[in-house]
Amino acid sequence: MRRITNVRSQPAFQSCANSFVRRALAIVPLTLGALGVACGGSPQLTKQPAPAQAAATPAPLVAPTPATVAVKEPGAVASDAHQAALDRLLTAPWGMRSDKDDQLHVPMPDSDNWKRVRYFGVEHYVGFRYGDEHHAMLIAFVQALPPDTPMKSDTCMRHFEAWGLPQTHPFDVKFSPFESHLGRWQGQSLESRSVDGKVNLGFSAAEFSGAWAAYPAYQDACLVLAVAVPWRDHPELAQKLRDRFVSEGFPQMFAASKLKPERK
Repeated sequence: MRRITNVRSQPAFQSCANSFVRRALAIVPLTLGALGVACGGSPQLTKQPAPAQAAATPAPLVAPTPATVAVKEPGAVASDAHQAALDRLLTAPWGMRSDKDDQLHVPMPDSDNWKRVRYFGVEHYVGFRYGDEHHAMLIAFVQALPPDTPMKSDTCMRHFEAWGLPQTHPFDVKFSPFESHLGRWQGQSLESRSVDGKVNLGFSAAEFSGAWAAYPAYQDACLVLAVAVPWRDHPELAQKLRDRFVSEGFPQMFAASKLKPERK
C-alpha cells in the first residue's frame, strides 16, 4: 500500500560533498552525516560539456568480476565505477549487517561489501558506506520519545523530522517534494519518505536520492533508517536503488531487543 503526497517524481563525491549530502539527509534524514566530516581533498566539480570533436562514442562499461570487487571499491575496475556499483546494488541479493554490539541488523544488498563507519557531526547509532567513494550511504538513528508518547511509525516520523529539518537550514540544500509511503513492519504500519535533493558547493553541485523509514521499535524510543545515493552521472540508477530500499529493504530491518540500545 502506498500513499503519495506532492509527488515529483558526477563525478565521485569526495569528503566535503559527502558531508553536505549526509547533513541534508539528517534533516529528514536525508543528509545522513555531517558537515563535521573532515574535508580532506577537494570536491570534484560538475562535468563541463566536452568539445564537439571530443564527444565521440563513450568507452564501453567494463563490468567488475568477483575477483576485482572489493570493499574499498565495489565498482572494481569498471570504466565507470559508480555505474557498476549501482548496477551491482540493484541486482545483488539482500543481506544483513549489524552494529558492533549486534543490536541492529540492517538490510543491504551485497552486504559483504559495505563498511561500517561513523559519520561525524550528527548524532546517530550506526552508519555504513558502499565503497570509499560513497556510492551509497546508510545511517540508523535511535531517538528517545517523551514519556507517554504513542509509539507509532507516524509519531516517530514526525519526531525525527522535527529534529532533522532545522539542521539543514544553514545549508543551501534543495529538496523535491517529499513522497510518502506506507508499508508493513512486524505486523505494524511503517511510514517512509523518499526525495531527491541538490547541494550547492560553490562551483559544483551534488545531487542525490534518499529515503528514510521510521520504526516504533522500542518501548520508549524510535528507530530511523535512512539511505542516500549520489547521482553523479546516473540519476535513474540512484532513484531505482533508493526505491528498492523503500519497497524491499526497509521492511527487513531488525531490532534485536525491545529496549533502546546504547552505543558503548
